[in-house]
Amino acid sequence: MQRTLNLALTVGLAVLTVPRLRAQTSLAQAQYQYTIPEGTEFKLVLHTEINSKTSRKGDVVICTLLDPVYVEDRLVLPRGIRVYGHITDIHPARRRGKGGLVYVEFDSLELPSGQKVAMMGSLTEVFSSAGKSRSKVGPEGNLRGGGANRKEQLALFAAPTAAGAAGGVGPGIAAAAGGVAAALLLPHGKQAMLLSGSLIGMRLDQDLTITLPPPKHPLRY
Repeated sequence: MQRTLNLALTVGLAVLTVPRLRAQTSLAQAQYQYTIPEGTEFKLVLHTEINSKTSRKGDVVICTLLDPVYVEDRLVLPRGIRVYGHITDIHPARRRGKGGLVYVEFDSLELPSGQKVAMMGSLTEVFSSAGKSRSKVGPEGNLRGGGANRKEQLALFAAPTAAGAAGGVGPGIAAAAGGVAAALLLPHGKQAMLLSGSLIGMRLDQDLTITLPPPKHPLRY
């Protein structure tokens, strides 16, 4: 009888202890979760060439983080970790000076442990570009190739007048002829392009929560 009573007490204590241990474990895990808020901007080094002429929708974009990120004095994202993205849409440069467009979305990063964490980020700016690329970031976070310069734009508008004066024809025919002449005079717009090694900016489009192991040397009070 006494043995049965002791067993019942042991089982009862175990049942009461398990939820407490689970709660303690959950609390410990929560203590090592760090949230990087939406809107935080990072500087990245691009390791994939992006080109509105040769790149394709779905192509993977690989970058590395240039500056480390701290939350509450804890190093959360060390310098050099990989940040991944992909091309969501692309439009090559066209005639009459229309530059190319490339839309890039950042979707994950890889921690030093090898763990991949999903995220949402968008392109904000080009700090410096390798090579001679002058591509810029548009208001929608798209990479934009250069369009016609001022001289080329003036050639576009001047061509109908020049065609009419040279041919001695009516204004309608002159305009048509001028449009053809302008298309020949005005080259394609510039491709949206960034070479490997370019420095770019990325902004978080939603909060990013990182779970880290306990610090090796926790603070003691």
